[in-house]
Parts: sequence; C-alpha cells; structure tokens
Amino acid sequence: MTQRTTFTREMIVEAAFQLTRERGWHEVTARTIAARLGSSTMPLYSSLRSMEEVEKEVRARAEALMHDFQRRPYPPGDTLLSSAVGYVAFARDQRNLFRFLYVDRPVPAGGAENKSIETDVERVGGVFDLADQAAVAMKDTRVLKSWAFTHGLASLISSGVLDLPDEKIARLLLEVGSAIYASGGGKA
Repeated sequence: MTQRTTFTREMIVEAAFQLTRERGWHEVTARTIAARLGSSTMPLYSSLRSMEEVEKEVRARAEALMHDFQRRPYPPGDTLLSSAVGYVAFARDQRNLFRFLYVDRPVPAGGAENKSIETDVERVGGVFDLADQAAVAMKDTRVLKSWAFTHGLASLISSGVLDLPDEKIARLLLEVGSAIYASGGGKA
C-alpha cells in the first residue's frame, strides 16, 4: 500500500479534533496526528504551518460543539438556563474537549479574537462562552456568582467528582441562580 503524500487541512484538523476528544489535547502532536492518518509526519507539513494553527482550529470546533449543547432547549422556553445546562452537559459528555477549552489551553478573558461582548446582562439571551462571561461578570456581581457556580459545577462533573443528569443540573442551576438574584447585588 502506498502512503499519501499530502493531507488536506480538514483531514489534519479532524484527526487532531478526534484525538483531543478521545484522549485530550496533551496527546495531540504531529506524530499522533500522522499516526491517526496512517502516515509519517512529513506529508502533514504540506498543509500544516504549525501546531498553533491546529490548536486554533480544534478550539473553534470544540467551541462550536459546546454552543450546539448550549442551544438545546433543556428546560424549554428558558434560553439562559438552557445555555447554562448545555455548558455543564458539554463538560459531562465531552470531558476532554471541556478540559482543552477551560483547563489545559484556556484563552484568558479578553484574549479571544473577534469577540463582541454583550454587556447589558438583561439582553443576554443565549449562548455566551466563559471568556464573554468574565467581561459581563465584572459589571454585575450576580453574573459573577452565577458564572462561578456554573463553571464550578461543570468542572466537578467533568472531573468525575459528580455525575448528574440534565434534570438535576437544571434544578441546581435554577435554585442557585434564584438565590443569587434574590439576594440582590448587581453592579460591581
């Protein structure tokens, strides 16, 4: 059998994404990507400039998948709660991708490229990621508290400390969120 001499960028990114999903980002190297594609590393370099380029593409795919989770109507009719439940469910169901995004290779607040951050909390009606929440949280302590709880819950579930179904996740988020907003707070 002859070995391919080139691979498309898409093939390389897909292999890296699947490796990250299955084993974690720490397992993604030019050598493991090439092995996944059944090749030596040399043919990769015809389509690949750097591992940073691969990381950026894997991040975009992981974030897109997370946003798909956040768009699911966990409790129908409550977009913001669905977004939070989806975030935690993503951490549970895609542990290695969650760790890649928020533990192993996080983007610092304000470091995400081309982000437009909605700062009016009352108008935030859906998906916004951790980096976006940090900017919003600095303006409203209720958002900071809700965000800290949601991310903490996601981290506990992602690490295997807790194992909760969607219904319990939604109930916890709703109860804690209600308590936070009932306690007042507001502008930082």
